Order: sequence, then structure tokens, then C-alpha cells
Amino acid sequence: MDRSSFVGLLTLLILGGASTGWSQADYPWLRTGDELYVNRAYTDAETAYRKALEEKEKPTTAFNLGNTIYRQHRLPEAITQYENTISSTKDTGIKADAWYNLGNAHYHNQDFEKSVQAYKESLKLRPEDEEAKKNLMLSLRQLRQQQQQQQQQEQEQKEKDKQQNQDQQQQPNSEQKENQDQQQSSSQDQSKSEQEQQTREELSKEEAKEILKAIEREDQRVQEKLKKGNAKALPPVKDW
Repeated sequence: MDRSSFVGLLTLLILGGASTGWSQADYPWLRTGDELYVNRAYTDAETAYRKALEEKEKPTTAFNLGNTIYRQHRLPEAITQYENTISSTKDTGIKADAWYNLGNAHYHNQDFEKSVQAYKESLKLRPEDEEAKKNLMLSLRQLRQQQQQQQQQEQEQKEKDKQQNQDQQQQPNSEQKENQDQQQSSSQDQSKSEQEQQTREELSKEEAKEILKAIEREDQRVQEKLKKGNAKALPPVKDW
């Protein structure tokens, strides 16, 4: 069954209304809802079925309400309504139809795993339902495709994460090398500066020695002159 014909609903609209009789307060609303549904006036049909449920809670009415919601493409609400129908009745026929429609809703909601499960439940109650079997096979095929796509996406994400981790590991190494180069350069500069400072200090000491020697020579020369001229000697200079 192709997807365009996948929306076939095994409804109980006419049976739900006709079996109640005029004695029931919900019957006028049920009949109105059935007529509106057949005429595809799904919004008004929904209102009628809700009114009928206010008069009397029935699994068939809840099921029909689910169908009108489904036709309006409000899938989450339709799913809830079908689930309520299943839990509120022991009628195997209604249950089978509700499971079937629940499978349709899950399928169009692209929740293929739940769709598969719903069709299986429907077939447990009605094993001869060929439409349910076809829909089950279609759901299984879609589920496999979805799982394959998810696996492919997960694999691609793993490869992407792996590449990012490798890039992150390489980046610190590059930064570490840069820091090492900077530290080495800084160390070299410092060593050079220390050598220059030491050289300057050494030059200063040599200069001081030369100056001291010059002063001593000058002082000796002056003393010799004073001795020769009987002049008063000057006090010696202080050591450097």
C-alpha cells in the first residue's frame, strides 16, 4: 500500500450512531457528527462528538472523535484519543480498529517503531486484516530506513568529534612549541643581557684599576717633585 492510501480508517461512525437509538441523549449529536464526518466537515463533526461524549461516555464515540482529530492532522491529540479508546473498552473489534488507526497516526508522525507495535496489536485481535498486514510491512521498511539513517548520522558525528579531538590535541602542541620558543628566546635574551652586564662590570673594574694606577703614578710624580723642592707633601689619596 502506498502512502497516499495509507490513511484508510476502519471507522465505526454509522454503527456507533445507529446502535444507540433515539432514547439516548447522545444520539442526536452522534448522528450529526456522522453526517458531518461523511461530508468532511471535520471541525464541526469534532464539536458534535464532544457534545455526545458530554451526554454519555462511549468507546465508539471516543473512537469517532479520534478520527475527526486525525483528519485535521492533529496527530498527538488523535494518538491520545485512540489510546483512551483502547483503555476504555473490552470490545475486540473496537480495540482492533483503534490500534489500526493508532498505527496510522504514529506512522504519519514518523514514529515508525510505535507504528509497528500498534499494527501488531491490531493483528493480534484481527489476524485476517490484510490492510493491517500491508501497513505493518510498510512501517517495518520505514523503520529500517530510519535506523540506517540514524546509524549513519551517528557515525558521521563520531568521525567529526574524532577530528575535532585531534585538532584540539594538535593545537596545544603548537601552542606549547610556541611557548617553548618564546621561553628559549627570552632565556637567550636574558643570558645575552647578563653577559653584556658582566662585560660592562668587567670594563668598569679595568677602567678603575687604570685610573687608580694613573693616580698613583701622578701622586708619585708629585711626591718626587716635592722632595726635590722641599715642599710640603700632599696627603695620599684614598684607595679606590
